[in-house]
Amino acid sequence: MGRNATVLVVLPLATLLLASALRATPATLDPTTVVRTGRPNDRLVCPPGVCAAPVDEPSPVLAATPERLLEAWRAVIEAEPRTVVLAFDPAGLRLVAQQRSRLFGFVDTIAVKVLPLPDGRSSFAAYSRSETGYWDLGVNAARLEAWIRAVVDRVESVSGGR
Repeated sequence: MGRNATVLVVLPLATLLLASALRATPATLDPTTVVRTGRPNDRLVCPPGVCAAPVDEPSPVLAATPERLLEAWRAVIEAEPRTVVLAFDPAGLRLVAQQRSRLFGFVDTIAVKVLPLPDGRSSFAAYSRSETGYWDLGVNAARLEAWIRAVVDRVESVSGGR
C-alpha cells in the first residue's frame, strides 16, 4: 500500500475517532455546553442566552430553590420506566439519565442542569438525544415536554401553586 493510499485509509478513521472523542460521554453531558447532533433526534430547552447551542424552546422560570427543582427532576426521571440515572451531582445541580425504548431498546440520553436565579427562583437547561439513528419520530421532544410538565406540576404542588 502506497503512502497516498495509507493516508486515504488512516485520515477518515482518525477523523471519526476524533469526532467520537470530542462528543461528550453521556455521564458528563452538560446541556448548557452541548454540541447539537444536527439530526432531528435531539431537543434542547434552555433559557434565552444561557446555552451555547441553538435552543428549541425556552425553559420556564419556577418559584423553587435550585435544590428543590433538581430533586423534582430526579423524582420525575426515577419514576420513568426503563430509565437509569447515570450521574447525579447536587453540588453542580446536574443530572444525567438514559432511557431505553420499550420495543427495540434504543438508548436516549437526557441531561438536566438547574440554573439558580435571584429571589429563590430557578430554571433549567434540559437536553435529550438519541444515541443511535437519525430520526426518532419526535420521541425526545415529547419526552422533554412530558417531563417538564411533570416537574412543573411537582414544584407547584409543593409550593402551593405560587
